[in-house]
Amino acid sequence: MTFLGETSSQTIVNSRLAFIFPNGSIIHNDTSVYFQTSTSVPIQVPNSCDFASLKTRIHNTLQLSDKQFLDEIYYRKPFTDTSNQIRFQCMKLINDDDVNTMLMCNDQFSCVGPIELLCTVERTPYGIINLLERTMPRTHDAILYYNGKWNMPP
Repeated sequence: MTFLGETSSQTIVNSRLAFIFPNGSIIHNDTSVYFQTSTSVPIQVPNSCDFASLKTRIHNTLQLSDKQFLDEIYYRKPFTDTSNQIRFQCMKLINDDDVNTMLMCNDQFSCVGPIELLCTVERTPYGIINLLERTMPRTHDAILYYNGKWNMPP
């Protein structure tokens, strides 16, 4: 996406490549951490990104519905251990400072490749009720207790 007066090459220079691992797993081993999912999704992260913008960008890239929300975001953060080996740890992103840390680490450890973000996507309460209504067989109890209240005559 380009903005008024901006070319495609400016957009690439002003952003970084990242991969989203939606509802993936965090795999820990003795020396590092890995993200695993069935399909990772590419995304461009602007150099001047804040936490709210990152969440919005991920939400739009994953095309979440109004019955879904982005719950948590984790960054696979590189670091150098005592023997100067590059390792990774899991960092939960919760504010602008965390996003700035992510961007600075990506500058410092550009040799490790793109940014990797694992995010959890959850259903809103309305989305859960909607799913239950579509999938739950109608039973006597399901009819009596509906939408958070008992529907029984006194």
